[in-house]
Amino acid sequence: MNDGLTSVLYIEDSPLNVIVMEAMFEQRRDLRLHIAEAGMPAWRLSSKLQPALLLVDLNLPDCHGSDLLKLLRMRSSLAQVPAIAVTADSDFDALGAGFMELWAKPLDVRRTLARLAELLPPPRASLLPTGEPGGAMVDPAPGGVRRDDTPGLAARPRPGLSAAHRQAGSMGWMR
Repeated sequence: MNDGLTSVLYIEDSPLNVIVMEAMFEQRRDLRLHIAEAGMPAWRLSSKLQPALLLVDLNLPDCHGSDLLKLLRMRSSLAQVPAIAVTADSDFDALGAGFMELWAKPLDVRRTLARLAELLPPPRASLLPTGEPGGAMVDPAPGGVRRDDTPGLAARPRPGLSAAHRQAGSMGWMR
């Protein structure tokens, strides 16, 4: 899944929150947002990715995000990847749970985009708009969102979760 874009794995079960994050990532054509809607799909998808950033909701249908982070950290390729708790639970001890910080929902778009710019590499020169140092706007590959098409992972029509996913999520694979 290496297309030259910087990958970000976002684990979130709320279709509305996914749409908001997708809209923000449309502003960063150099980034590829991969979506997983629960812990088990995130675990499976993480074996194929080399994300530069993990964005993790806490209240997932099959586990708690902090438990998922511990599991993801067991993959050597993810052991040092920055992880951010994305949650409405502003009292959560993100640092104590291994996250570098907490982004409170509802997300502030400007603040989120600013943090993404600070945390992730700047766009390649070929992706800079005309008039900026580095050259003209080139869109070599569509950036934005990647929904894994492997059966059982994050493939789904937008918006909303499939009935099968809602049912599978209730099984509690990590509880």
